Amino acid sequence: MSEQDIVDKIKNRFGDKIINISIPMKRRIIIETSPENYKEIIKYILNDLNFQFIEAISGTDMKEYFEILTLIGYGISVGVKCRIPKDKAEIDSLYDISPGVDLYEREIHDLLGIVFKGNPNLSKRVILPEDWPDGIHPLKKDYEVKHPEPLR
Repeated sequence: MSEQDIVDKIKNRFGDKIINISIPMKRRIIIETSPENYKEIIKYILNDLNFQFIEAISGTDMKEYFEILTLIGYGISVGVKCRIPKDKAEIDSLYDISPGVDLYEREIHDLLGIVFKGNPNLSKRVILPEDWPDGIHPLKKDYEVKHPEPLR
């Protein structure tokens, strides 16, 4: 199946649920959708288009919103991304579809504070120490690094 065949199937299946879809380079497709449709689209790509696995999940603080990008691969890499409002920083977990996402989701939660609804391990830290204060997420743009007084 070619990149264009995959794009056509996704467009036909999801229509208006797709904000944008592109083929930026050979063997790469990027889909932008809303947080409400994120999990459904990924499930379709994995199950109906027979992609094998989730390659990676990243989270980025874009100042006005958070962005989640999930890469799904099987020869061709399909990225599904969505914007998450900062005042409601949550999205459905993919844990029930693919338990291997656990560490990705926990890392993003530690560093950005995004809640992956349905991940049973989200309270276990993976990057930050166990005694790290709740609500402090070091990759958020508004995180202030406090340096101790310099020694003289």
